[in-house]
Amino acid sequence: LKLPAILSEVLLGIIIYKLIAKKSFLWAKIALWFVILNPAVIFNSSVWGQIDGLLTTLLILSIIFLNQKRLIFSSIFFALGLLIKPQAILIMPVFIFYFLFNTPIKNILKFASILLITIYTLSYPFFVTNPIIGPLNLFAQMIADYPHTSAFAYNLWGIIGFWVYDSQKFIGFTYQNIGFYLVVIYWITIGFLYFKKKLSLFSLASLAALSFYFLPTRVHDRYLYPALIFLVITAALLRSYLLLGLNIALSLIHFLNLYYVYIYYNELYLNLPKILYNPFVYGILDTNGKVFSLISVITFFLITAVIIKQDAKT
Repeated sequence: LKLPAILSEVLLGIIIYKLIAKKSFLWAKIALWFVILNPAVIFNSSVWGQIDGLLTTLLILSIIFLNQKRLIFSSIFFALGLLIKPQAILIMPVFIFYFLFNTPIKNILKFASILLITIYTLSYPFFVTNPIIGPLNLFAQMIADYPHTSAFAYNLWGIIGFWVYDSQKFIGFTYQNIGFYLVVIYWITIGFLYFKKKLSLFSLASLAALSFYFLPTRVHDRYLYPALIFLVITAALLRSYLLLGLNIALSLIHFLNLYYVYIYYNELYLNLPKILYNPFVYGILDTNGKVFSLISVITFFLITAVIIKQDAKT
């Protein structure tokens, strides 16, 4: 059951190595080690059996082909990512900015048509009686399943607390609306800098994955996974040890986040054998979620600043 996730992460490491090796063999090896030896990556697939590695592999391939202007392959891999997990939409800002001024209308139509054809062709066997609206209804249902601020995610809303209903209001706005507005403001800022300083697609993808995790509500702990992988690519392309260090720090915090949630659900809530449970470590994590969330958010803004400053120089 865990093999698809594990093999996808091995493939992910190889893809990243080959991508970075065109620029630097040293950074290619660093990026490979970051993926293969990252505790958060290992825990996600080899311990928990989650498939975020498979999703991230598809998203990485989509951005690689987009960067090569091979729109058909980029669209297909993005569609496959959406079919596996709706949160693949996290890289949508990259496509929006890419197509806004860099390509003629016919290329936009090509990308969109291939995307829709792939999604509806592969989903048809599961929605024979309602092939058009069925997939859309499923996506909407999945989004509505967890109407909370943070589902154990160490993000901005984790500072307020986990599993708070995002229908609650602050100064007249629901938490969900505030999260949406924060995403919009963030991307207006990034959009201005993108056209002014010409940020790379991988930098944009890193910022997209980060903002998707840290700013809106209804986010789970594992949603940070793609950001870590996009970030190591960006750090390698920029040859930034500072960005690599921040990514390592964020990865370690994410590993603790995964450990806490895994223990909570599996070894406490479901009362499975307590193989990994450590009362001392779990106690620290259980009582300091807001602190770890605050540290993560500060790291997020530092990473954003470093990417904007360093990518603009290259």
